[in-house]
Amino acid sequence: MGAVTQEYAASSNLTVTALNGGVASSSTLLAGWTSGTVDNTSTKYEDILVTGKITVESSGLTAGVIEVWAYAMLDDSNWPDVFSSGTEGTEGTATISDSEQKAASFRLLWSCATDTGASEVYSMAPSSVAGAFGGVLPPKFAIFITHSTVAALETSGNQVTIKGVYRSVA
Repeated sequence: MGAVTQEYAASSNLTVTALNGGVASSSTLLAGWTSGTVDNTSTKYEDILVTGKITVESSGLTAGVIEVWAYAMLDDSNWPDVFSSGTEGTEGTATISDSEQKAASFRLLWSCATDTGASEVYSMAPSSVAGAFGGVLPPKFAIFITHSTVAALETSGNQVTIKGVYRSVA
C-alpha cells in the first residue's frame, strides 16, 4: 500500500452579496447573514475549513462581537426550520427564531471581540466544520454570521472562503 497524504482542494469564496453592507448589528446575535448551501455529496471531503475576513463600518461602532456558525441539513433535502426571516441554505440576510433554536441547531466556528476601530478587518483563522460537528462533516451545511458592533458591516471587503480537505494514496 502506498503512502497516504493529506491534500487540500482549491479555495472557493462563497457568495457574500447580502453580507456586504446588508447585515445590521444584532444585540441578541440572532440576526445576520446565511450562506448558500455547501454541498459535499459529490466531492466527499473529510473536512472543510472555513476562513474569512469581516470588515466593520467606518463609523458609529461600539465594542462588540462577531460570530461565525455552521448549521446542517436534517436529511437529504430538508433544513431545520430555524429562521423567522430568511431561508435556510440560501444566501441572504436571516434571523434565527430564538436563542434555543441557535443552541440546538448551530455549531460555533469562530467568535471575535471587536473594538471601535473604524473599517477594521477581522480575519478568521481556519476553522474545521467537521470538528464542530463531532468529527464528521455533514453532507450539506451553511454558514451563519452575526455581529453586535451597532453599525452595519462594511459594503465591501467581506469574504468567506472554504477549502476541502481529503486524503490521497500515492
